[in-house]
Amino acid sequence: MPIEPRLLGMVILSGIAALLFGFGSTEASAGLVAAPWDKLAHIGVFALLTLALRLMLPRVPLTVIIGIGLSIAVADELNQIWVPGRNPSWEDGAADMAGIALGLLIWPLLTRRLSNATACRT
Repeated sequence: MPIEPRLLGMVILSGIAALLFGFGSTEASAGLVAAPWDKLAHIGVFALLTLALRLMLPRVPLTVIIGIGLSIAVADELNQIWVPGRNPSWEDGAADMAGIALGLLIWPLLTRRLSNATACRT
């Protein structure tokens, strides 16, 4: 039984929120991924976040999706002010923006592939 796309998006987004604002608010998250690999982690997380938003909000304009993604990125960086061993950085914010862009680029490819797979099954 296939999962409803909006539900899948909500599950993914909930997991990312728990990662960023739950675990990311603990000292254990400081230095977890060494530079420069941490930027790849930012890109991956925010690409996945963008895909989750697209699943949840399929009819919402891209500008709104981008705005939500950027708001989460800013909130994540500001949250680090209060976490010992962590600090916000413009570089992390830039990696988050690159992840949002990557997610937007992947989306049409993903939807095309999924629609082709669905057409083959029917």
